[in-house]
Amino acid sequence: MFLTVPYLLLRRMRARREQLVEQVRYEPPPRPYRVSSNNISRRRRRRRRRIFPVRISLSEIDEHDIKERYRLNSDAIMSLYELIKKDLISTTKRSNAVPGIVKLLCALHYFTSGSLQSTVAEAGGITQSTFSRALSEVISAILKLSDQFIRFPSDTTDLQLIKQGFQGISGFPDVLGAVGCTHIAISPPSEMEQMYRNKKHYHSINVQIVSDSDMRILDVVSTFPGSTHDSSVLKQSGIHERFEKGEFSGWLLGDAGYSVKPWLLTPFESPLTESEIRYNLSHNTTYSAVERTIELLKSRFRCLDNPNGVLLYNPEKVSKIILVCCIIHNIAVVRNIEVDLAQDLRPPIKDESTEDDTMEGTAQRDKVVAEYFSG
Repeated sequence: MFLTVPYLLLRRMRARREQLVEQVRYEPPPRPYRVSSNNISRRRRRRRRRIFPVRISLSEIDEHDIKERYRLNSDAIMSLYELIKKDLISTTKRSNAVPGIVKLLCALHYFTSGSLQSTVAEAGGITQSTFSRALSEVISAILKLSDQFIRFPSDTTDLQLIKQGFQGISGFPDVLGAVGCTHIAISPPSEMEQMYRNKKHYHSINVQIVSDSDMRILDVVSTFPGSTHDSSVLKQSGIHERFEKGEFSGWLLGDAGYSVKPWLLTPFESPLTESEIRYNLSHNTTYSAVERTIELLKSRFRCLDNPNGVLLYNPEKVSKIILVCCIIHNIAVVRNIEVDLAQDLRPPIKDESTEDDTMEGTAQRDKVVAEYFSG
């Protein structure tokens, strides 16, 4: 019976073996010389050859382990790398520069594991300082893809497909998206600590997500501190402005934390009729698409919901990391790369509505109830 040796231990053993081989290979042969102060100075000035650790290679990892570690398969990783590799090429003229694919793999490992930088760097065969620089490069490169992978469609055909997807869940008509918020724990700036403290008394960024029925993220806002109410985030977002202008024929679904609007339908707080009860049941089932999207996002990228810690970056960088994770999430969803839901996610924070329902919104909701849920 063979013993299974952990991958990281194998890498350490391999690096140590190569280090010993290099020391033997490059040890200069002894030469006779006279002991003098000049010879001693030369020996002290002689530079030792640097021994680099063995860097991660995708070809050395089993496909199953690739999915476990990076939450993507090898094809998706290489496709993503082809899109950003020009931004990851090292400009240094030194030998043994870190390849772009190593930078990407280390960044993906950090996003999916939420581990310490030092742990991820060691697993990737680079130093912690090198990883810190590589992480910033990968974030900047992937952010350039945001318009390609996260966009609320305007094409009539695409919008109709979204409506059909939602209606197929529980019969709710003309839904263009489900909007909800989630909190990402951070270490706050000392001068703005209270601003980032949420209702559960930990510091966070309040992230707004709009998803379709397939758990694909259509819109994301990741710049508001944890004390910001969900409805306030929506009111200041671009998607609010587009719906207010009447750009779309249809509506979003929101939970009880929002007030009802002509384009934002929420559940009845106290349903009085059978029709209103049927409406609420259909609404809750359909709205759960965005709740599942958030759970899937946080399960795929544990840096966003790590039970052992928080993101130790400034809010601006955390906001970028969140957006990058949403981009990669959509890549995984399009490629049908599944991930098991984590069982230790933080409980969601539910806001109560602080605004009165609009007359127009109430009338629109009553009309939907009468047309689709009265029979």
